[in-house]
Amino acid sequence: MSADRPRISTEWALAGQPAVVLENRALRAVVLPRLGGKIISLVDKHADLELLWRNPRVPVREVPTGAVFDDAFLGGWDELFPNDEPETLGGEPMPDHGELWTQPWSVTTGSTGPAAAPTEVWVELTVQPPVSATLVTKRLTLGAGPDLVVEHRLGNASTRPLPFLWKSHVAVALRPESRIVMAADRVRLDGFGHPRGRPDDPLLTWPHLVADGVQHDLRRPPDTSRGGVSEFLLAETMHAGRCGVVHPDEGSGLGLEWDLADLPSCWSFASYGGGWRGLDVLVLEPCTGYPLSVSEGVAAGTHRVLGPHEVRSWQLRAVVGTGIEPATEP
Repeated sequence: MSADRPRISTEWALAGQPAVVLENRALRAVVLPRLGGKIISLVDKHADLELLWRNPRVPVREVPTGAVFDDAFLGGWDELFPNDEPETLGGEPMPDHGELWTQPWSVTTGSTGPAAAPTEVWVELTVQPPVSATLVTKRLTLGAGPDLVVEHRLGNASTRPLPFLWKSHVAVALRPESRIVMAADRVRLDGFGHPRGRPDDPLLTWPHLVADGVQHDLRRPPDTSRGGVSEFLLAETMHAGRCGVVHPDEGSGLGLEWDLADLPSCWSFASYGGGWRGLDVLVLEPCTGYPLSVSEGVAAGTHRVLGPHEVRSWQLRAVVGTGIEPATEP
């Protein structure tokens, strides 16, 4: 098979976990179906660079329902639904960071075009989580280019409405010259963490944070000579559904693109100089709303409700390589 054509394999495993590998000339993605359908690896093959981050202190292993997310945070690309912080939704207590990330997902694979020369390959993962009466499907499609399309479908099988949030939780490896790019207008600095500055008004105009007379550029890594920094930001208004990270020193990057009508917010968490648990990581989080509390957001009109028997679907496009910055910054 030509190296230009996409290909898919289910013959691999990582630390004993079955893996699905999608690959073409530009990128390689590795999915672990039994670990929440997580994308554990996304490699820019031209730059020979792993773009996702993996926690060096957490082994690759299955995690029980109800586990504390931060303590089991392996890294990679997860989906979080129907909540972030633990809370009761639809009359049921929901586990930390939702139901999906701890569950094994069923798998189907396939291709489009002639078997010997496919134009696209795909893997579809499906799960019925243990608490909410929902059916969740994720489909990853890879063609010949440097982009991976991730389609989501969420259905409520219940006669009861379910308040919810959905967000992709993409942990990205950081480097000294890395730069965050986001099509945000107004972002809120959350109280969690130890940011480079703590202004009186937490509502900021992206990408600037002004505190104690100093203007900081949130796109760039802070000075950590006096200690680590950790910052949690939630975009309240955006002019496009785009975010990403650029690694100029490596000639690479990762961009995420989506329809703003589907995911009107984007959260981000960054830990520099070991600011959070001694780790250095950026998490990009396109989301259906804000704040952390779904109940508070529903009351304010900034989070959504999945109606009885309602089905919603949307997609994200992940692009690897150069050219990320012009597509993600105004």
